Amino acid sequence: MDPLYSILIVLIGFVASVSGGFWGLGGGWLILPCLFLAGMDVRIAIGACLLQMIPTTFPTVIRQFSQIGWGKGGWGQVVALPLCISCALGGVLGDPLGKLMEQLFHSRTLHQSLYLVLLAWVLFDLYKLNGKHDGYVDKTDRPRSKIPQTLGGGFITGLVSGFLGIGGGTMTRPLMTSVLKVPERQTAQIGRLAILVTAIAGSLPYLLTSGAETRSSILIVGALLSAGGIIGFSIGAKMHSIVLRAGKDIVARKSFGIVVVLVMAGLICKLSNMIHTGQIIMGISGFFILAYLSYITFKCRKHGLVK
Repeated sequence: MDPLYSILIVLIGFVASVSGGFWGLGGGWLILPCLFLAGMDVRIAIGACLLQMIPTTFPTVIRQFSQIGWGKGGWGQVVALPLCISCALGGVLGDPLGKLMEQLFHSRTLHQSLYLVLLAWVLFDLYKLNGKHDGYVDKTDRPRSKIPQTLGGGFITGLVSGFLGIGGGTMTRPLMTSVLKVPERQTAQIGRLAILVTAIAGSLPYLLTSGAETRSSILIVGALLSAGGIIGFSIGAKMHSIVLRAGKDIVARKSFGIVVVLVMAGLICKLSNMIHTGQIIMGISGFFILAYLSYITFKCRKHGLVK
C-alpha cells in the first residue's frame, strides 16, 4: 500500500475516533464515506471499519465500565445489558442480511437510502423544541425498564451496523435519550460499550467468510485506522468528560446533530455519484469536527468551569 495512502487512512481513523469518543460513536460516519470516496471495495471498507472499533473503543470502555452503574436497578442492568445483547445478535446477522438485499436489489443503494431517511428522523427528533428534552440531562431520574424498546432498538441497530459498517451510535444515542431517558453521561458510556460489542459481532462474518486476499486487506486497513483511532477515541472521551463536568450536558447532546448532518451529506454525495464533492465535504467535515470539539472544550476550561 502506498505510504501516503496509509498515512491518510491513519488520519481518517484519528479524526473519526475523536468524534466517536466524544459522542459515543464508532467513527463509521466519517470513515466509510472517506473510504468509499477513495474507491475502496465496499466489503473491505465495511469490514475494516467494524474491526477498527474494537481496539479503538476497548481502553475507554474498560476504564468507564464500572461507572455505568451495574447495581440492582442501575443503568447497566436496565439498559446496557439488554441493549448490548440485542446489538450483538443483530450485528452477527448484519452481513448475511446485506448480502441478501444486495442479491435482491443488485446494489446497496436501497438500504443506504433507508438509512438516510432514518438519519433525517434522528435529526428531527434531536431538535424538537419541547420541554421534555430538558429532562434528558436530569441525573436524578431513575432507570426505567423498557425491555421491548431496548431489545428491538438494539437488534435493529446491530443489523444496520453489520451491513453498513457503522458502530450504531447514530441510532443507540437517540434511542437512549428520547425513548429510554438515559442521562448524557450514561448515554455516552453505554453507547461506547454497545459499539464495542456490535463491532466484535459485526466484524466476525466479514473475517470468517471472506477470501484470503480480502481478509488480509480488511486486517491491514483496520490496523491503520486503529493506529489513529486508539489515540483519537481517548482524546474525544476526555473532551466529553470535561464538557459534562462543566455542566454542559445539553451542549454535548445537541451538538450530536452536527454528526447526523455530515453523515447525511456524505450519503447523499455517494448516492448521487458526486465523488469529488463528497471528498471535499468529508475533508472539511473532519477539520470542522476537530476545531469545534476543541473550541467547546477550551471554552469550558477558560471560564473556570472545570477544576
